[in-house]
Amino acid sequence: MTNFGKEYDKSPIKTNCLELYLKGGILYCIYNEIRELNLDNARECVQDRLNYIGEQVYPSLFDITRVKNSTKEARDYLANEGNAGVAASAILVSSPMVKMAANIYIHVNKPKNPTRMFTNKEEAVQWLSQYKG
Repeated sequence: MTNFGKEYDKSPIKTNCLELYLKGGILYCIYNEIRELNLDNARECVQDRLNYIGEQVYPSLFDITRVKNSTKEARDYLANEGNAGVAASAILVSSPMVKMAANIYIHVNKPKNPTRMFTNKEEAVQWLSQYKG
């Protein structure tokens, strides 16, 4: 896990699903290795995130590079009620399979907040900066 330091707005935490930290007004959600993101673990991830941020809303970077696959039910949930507390979503991907899943999520599930896919973390953070409150 990342070292704690003054660079963070809030100390990082690690849950069963995610590593979460707040830095520069942006929430970073780094998913652990998940073979298939289903509705149950999607709900767990969202609950962990909401517990961490409380009532606040943040532009959020979702690093799903270690997620192998996701179910339609998980994507539907994440695009709608699972988006609570998210001002905008940058989805960080790497493999062709994860890119395909992210494209389906963005174009088919149509998340209710501004959402873009990135392969470069710095570009994702730069895009998210426009949504900081």
